[in-house]
Amino acid sequence: MTPHPPAQVPPLPSASRSAALVALAYVTVGILWILLSDWALAVLIPSQELYALVQTWKGSAFVLVTGLLLFFLLRHQYARRSRRTEELREANHRLNLHVENTPLALVEWDRDLRVVRWSPRAEEIFGWREDEVRGLDWRTDPGWRFVVEEDLPAVDRTVEQSLEENASGSYSLNRNHRKDGSIIWCEWYNSWVFDSEGEVASMMSLVHDVTAEREATDEVRRLNQELEARVHRRTEQLAQANADMKALNYSISHDLRAPVRAVLGFGQILERRYSRDFPPEAREYLGHILQAGGHMDLLIDGLLEFGRLESPEGGAAATEAGPVALEVVREVEAAAPEAKGTIQVSEPLPTLPMDRTSLRRVLHNLLGNAVKYRDPSRPLQVRVSGRSNGNGTRLQVEDNGPGIPEEHRDRLFRLFERMHRQEDIPGAGVGLAVVRKSVELAGGTVSIQPSELGGAAFELAFPSNERRGT
Repeated sequence: MTPHPPAQVPPLPSASRSAALVALAYVTVGILWILLSDWALAVLIPSQELYALVQTWKGSAFVLVTGLLLFFLLRHQYARRSRRTEELREANHRLNLHVENTPLALVEWDRDLRVVRWSPRAEEIFGWREDEVRGLDWRTDPGWRFVVEEDLPAVDRTVEQSLEENASGSYSLNRNHRKDGSIIWCEWYNSWVFDSEGEVASMMSLVHDVTAEREATDEVRRLNQELEARVHRRTEQLAQANADMKALNYSISHDLRAPVRAVLGFGQILERRYSRDFPPEAREYLGHILQAGGHMDLLIDGLLEFGRLESPEGGAAATEAGPVALEVVREVEAAAPEAKGTIQVSEPLPTLPMDRTSLRRVLHNLLGNAVKYRDPSRPLQVRVSGRSNGNGTRLQVEDNGPGIPEEHRDRLFRLFERMHRQEDIPGAGVGLAVVRKSVELAGGTVSIQPSELGGAAFELAFPSNERRGT
């Protein structure tokens, strides 16, 4: 890029040129006056006495005409120069106002890179006053440690390279010393100023203190590194927790279930073969053993089911809820023929972002609970419904059972939490925990609301793809 000086304001007229124009006009008028007037007088005035008199008046007229001509020429040149001077003064005033109010510091260097101008903002940033740094060179003055020593070679190389390559300016990011000894980071935008002959006259530098930005960037980088390290540790901990959970599941399914099954098996043998010979108190104790063993076996099954829940690999597949719901309803009705009533599926049901196995597990638990905890004073009524719109997809399972008080709705989704005693209604307290975890692994939520049928309504909610960021 070939450098050239800017031409924002028209240049002042040259003094030599103005003088030459005036002299040329004077000489031209004088020669023309002499030649034409002498010729006209010789033709028009034959008398020598009259000719001499007219020549005298002609000289006076020449002085008057040339004087008026010089007056108008000089006035025109002076007015033009005055206008240009006023334009330059206004431009310089605007520039000074800009320099005084800009958030950037302005530093001007002469062709030898000594300070010739130091704006008030530069005083604020670096701490030195203009009279303290005027005439100093950051490269050679030992008393002025302006550029940090480690950055000095790079700064010199940037400036010299831009000058050697005939570039219009340069940019550098480096550290600078302040007067109080502290170090700041600054961005330097340097522009060369050229004279009328294309030679370097000075260098103008705009300076931006970016210390706060650099510190913020370094802090963000440090926090990101800490976050990455914490995520790495948490990932390792999660992997270890998953491994421990699998080991626990294995231990439950083998090491814990075996003695429970042995207790149940031997207890059942005692009941079949010898219970008639037991006194009533012994038969009661044996019944407690068998009941506790059965409850323990039920808890183990629930723990195994809960522990096997995992996030689907590659994302959950979408499943049409209608066919799955009809299939589960038939299974639940067949398993509890004593439950008099109806289980209604309001089709069409929406497609849910769950795999078929997870959806079956959720519906089995919800519909099974509706049948198990039905109100014996009235016929069972259960309804499965759903809808899908721009806000997401919802599936609802309602019943006309005794309902669930609001203060118990959240805790029922915790593991082993129940509202009824084991003696009244058998259960492990795992089903609703499995429902919540299955739904949350699919990216949804589950809540309990009052039902229009008079009991409880379990609502599964899944956000739309846009809301989930997919």
